[in-house]
Amino acid sequence: MNVFTEEGTPIHGFNQCGTRPFEGAGAAPRTVEAKIDFIYPEVTFPSDALYRVWGEPNIRALVRYHHGLLRKTVLGEMFPADDSAFAAATEKAADFFVEALGGAKAFSDAHGHPALRMRHLHLIVDEKARDIWLMMYRKAMAECAMPAEHAREFWAWIEALSIRMINRRTTVTPITRHPYEPLAGRKAAE
Repeated sequence: MNVFTEEGTPIHGFNQCGTRPFEGAGAAPRTVEAKIDFIYPEVTFPSDALYRVWGEPNIRALVRYHHGLLRKTVLGEMFPADDSAFAAATEKAADFFVEALGGAKAFSDAHGHPALRMRHLHLIVDEKARDIWLMMYRKAMAECAMPAEHAREFWAWIEALSIRMINRRTTVTPITRHPYEPLAGRKAAE
């Protein structure tokens, strides 16, 4: 896929930096071509099937369990230390997941558009943080016994969504994708 500026100039990736000799200041100003570090993948929101089958209480339990796992990792410092503030932040996240998966508009009615990347911009979300967040969801999905027939669709959504949350790049290598694999010991519907 080719990406262009409004003027039609191609935008190249940062991986092309350093491929030509460095050129310092000269007699006149000069412009260096526009660059991007990566193109965010499409995010396919799941159907409401998981919500209908598993229900809001289980989705909320999944988010609570996930956040509890995250709190024990290096990402724990991103969360409030106070237990009641942590619980409030977790319920806000649960409201988002419930709404995104087909439930009531509790999140958007209270907080407006999710704008997740903007809301998390004050935190450093790099590739490692994304991988930890995602792997803790894998663990939570298994340990909360998410219905296997809906796990693939849920995973496809959060895996792509997690890439959009990255706000600090630490490398120019492509973002590692984590394709869905059925939960250990359970056969997922194909």
